[in-house]
Amino acid sequence: MKSSISVLLAMVLLLSGCVPPPRHTAARRRRGPATPAPCTAAVAPIRNVSPIIIVLTYNYTYSAKDPDPAWHKSDIVDRLNTLGRSDGNTFAEANGQAVNFHITYNLNNDGNDHFTGSVNLSGWGQGNVTTITRGYPNPYASSSVLTRDLTDAMYEFIHGGWHDPRPSCPQS
Repeated sequence: MKSSISVLLAMVLLLSGCVPPPRHTAARRRRGPATPAPCTAAVAPIRNVSPIIIVLTYNYTYSAKDPDPAWHKSDIVDRLNTLGRSDGNTFAEANGQAVNFHITYNLNNDGNDHFTGSVNLSGWGQGNVTTITRGYPNPYASSSVLTRDLTDAMYEFIHGGWHDPRPSCPQS
């Protein structure tokens, strides 16, 4: 009996040593780490473009009290035109034209009129350019002031240009 158990154990050990590793493990070892996406080209400041065509999206994460919460859109276009004047830029919402930028605002309210939010700028052939937040940890009492500050911060990328933010990419 002892000899048959010994033979069986020896055969199990012998056979288990001859099993190749699973294919996905062997392939993963040969490939190495994933190659990072290439750096995007730096974008120079945008000047003398009239009009810069934009798509504005304004999202509320609460029930806005205003009868027409889209009033922010005209404020944003007006503010962009004011900011762009010295650069020779004007802005208009898309109306059947090719779009230069998608600008998405997200506005939050804690129920006590403490506003926080973000703006995402994408486009100009680059995909996502930046997302900027305001009101964390210091909230705003006015959604209009928050929208203006987000717009000002976002316009700085149009005014000054931008580069791929990853440390491995050229920063100029």
